[in-house]
Amino acid sequence: MLAGQAGATSITLSTVSTDDTPASALDATFDFSVTGSTLTLVVTNDTTDPDEFNVNEVFFNGSGDVTSVSLVSATHSVVGDVLAAWQPLETSERAGGLGEFGFAMSGGVGETNPNVIQPAKSVTFVFSIDGTGLDDNDFIQPNENGYLGAAKFVNGPGDDSAFGAVPEPSTGLLLIAGLAGLGAWRRAP
Repeated sequence: MLAGQAGATSITLSTVSTDDTPASALDATFDFSVTGSTLTLVVTNDTTDPDEFNVNEVFFNGSGDVTSVSLVSATHSVVGDVLAAWQPLETSERAGGLGEFGFAMSGGVGETNPNVIQPAKSVTFVFSIDGTGLDDNDFIQPNENGYLGAAKFVNGPGDDSAFGAVPEPSTGLLLIAGLAGLGAWRRAP
């Protein structure tokens, strides 16, 4: 099932890069779960050698049914409580050239900094939410440029950074169909 379809709770970043970094190197997963007035977002950094990056900013959206979101806790898969290491939730933030997202959280830089998500690690963010009839899909929504979510990936002490994102499924399907058509056209005699 593609992220963004009814019943989907995950999006996987690795489709878009905002610089010369290959998009496939910018790999992370966002898992959304809504229970009552609580949103749980698990962000897992799936980057691997030789392009290991840390994630230090997270961007996602909400539907028009979402009236408020506030960060309650942040727990690193190894370090434990890292709530103080992450900036309070911000609204209407831009992610590089990817456009504006409804919500953003930012940490810092540095290999041992607890406010980054290192390769093969995750942070579980818990939010208090308000709105009408909210479910997981209320947070898998495209921004004005068609992106469902994004992360800032940093590599090294010089903060070499790139933003990774995933477009909404219809955009991705159009891209795949276009590439398939181009391949068929090139093979035609």
